[in-house]
Amino acid sequence: MDIPKQPLLPDEFPGAVWYGDEEIEAALRIIKNQSPFRYYGPHCNFEVAQLESEFGRFLSSKPGANWPEQSALHVTAVNSGTGALEVALDALGVGCGDEVLVQGFMWISSISAIIRSRAIPVLVDSDDTLNMAPEAIRALITPRTKVIMPVPMLGGCARMGAIMDVVRDINKERREQGLPPVRVLEDCAQALGAHAYGAPGAVVPAGAADVYRVGTFGDIGIFSLQINKNISAGEGGMIATRDPELHRRIEALHNAGYAKDSATPTNWYGDTPLGWGHGRRMSELQGAVARAQLRKLDAILANMRKSHQRFEEHVRRLGMTPRARADADNPGDTGYYCLFRLPPGPTDDAEKIARGRAVANALAPFGLHPWFLHDFEVHVYYNIKPLMEKWPVNNGCPWKCPHNAFHTVYGYERGTLQHLDEALVTTLGINVPSRLTREQEDAIIAVLEYVYKTVIR
Repeated sequence: MDIPKQPLLPDEFPGAVWYGDEEIEAALRIIKNQSPFRYYGPHCNFEVAQLESEFGRFLSSKPGANWPEQSALHVTAVNSGTGALEVALDALGVGCGDEVLVQGFMWISSISAIIRSRAIPVLVDSDDTLNMAPEAIRALITPRTKVIMPVPMLGGCARMGAIMDVVRDINKERREQGLPPVRVLEDCAQALGAHAYGAPGAVVPAGAADVYRVGTFGDIGIFSLQINKNISAGEGGMIATRDPELHRRIEALHNAGYAKDSATPTNWYGDTPLGWGHGRRMSELQGAVARAQLRKLDAILANMRKSHQRFEEHVRRLGMTPRARADADNPGDTGYYCLFRLPPGPTDDAEKIARGRAVANALAPFGLHPWFLHDFEVHVYYNIKPLMEKWPVNNGCPWKCPHNAFHTVYGYERGTLQHLDEALVTTLGINVPSRLTREQEDAIIAVLEYVYKTVIR
């Protein structure tokens, strides 16, 4: 079979490659106003505050529909996705003696935010979406469980409706036992704009079962605006919640730790102390650029989904299995990454790994940025050395804290998550750039065909 030509592909940074006059104008507006700080300046335009309002409207919208004029969601902009996680966990009261359930396929910040909160991460296995398996949650719940953290990875949705059903059942039992409810923190850093089906609300339904944006099912949802994300301000994070009191805590903690409980607080940072602030404020430059990007998000998603659909159909025709969609009737994945499971082959673990690496090495020269998931760096729990070896933060926390002595029952070595571990050694993926032409899609399909016939089959 003839070797296909290397396709000339656009960069795969979804939002950043859409930068244009709108983002330039937005940045210049802030510079000309000499007001890069979100709360005051010579001519502050309050771009971050406007972004928070618009972001809430977007999250409240139905896929493909106009944004509503008002949103019941409260949104706080911060300076990174990692910062969003740390502020959210703090607002939820996570600390020593607490457990946070998190899946083993994530980004290292999902784990580090738990560790830095002095809590213990408890790994949850995945289902065929490669996200948190709803049926794996219940057996891991203990009286110490404080938060459940689903992480819709690489733009793919978890079965959020089923997860929320399980959590509500658990919280009903905990209420009868006199225990506080378990909260849900959705780490949607890689899935802005995705949607799933179900009823939101961790204790009681916050709405009828329907299609909702991910990040709006649980108590808090966080998002990232880093360069690899669907829209980008270089860095940045967003925190959304339906709960006004949680929002009050988030607003205070992301800043100096003081709540603004009056329309005209004496201090710009607030007057009522709630805790120690994180200093995670977003700048007006980030806010202005993010606003310009948010208006392009639907177009970015449409492009990625269109290309992804073609790749997924071809992968299936070749006899491989694309990552499962959480809901076939309401497919809500963003299309950011096309993941596919190799056909049945070696049964020996080492041979599976060797085959996966061979396929990734065959795809790499064509510029498809492939990943064999077993080797997907610190997106995989057993590739995170500080987690496996239980490295502490200051003073030995969280592992040496007497409130966390129970951590010895938890390990993080490979083999901990049976279903995920098998998926990782049989699954590969390629990026789906957000500005592919039909010809470029055809070229990628030709490469997939070539590698399948020469390396996989």
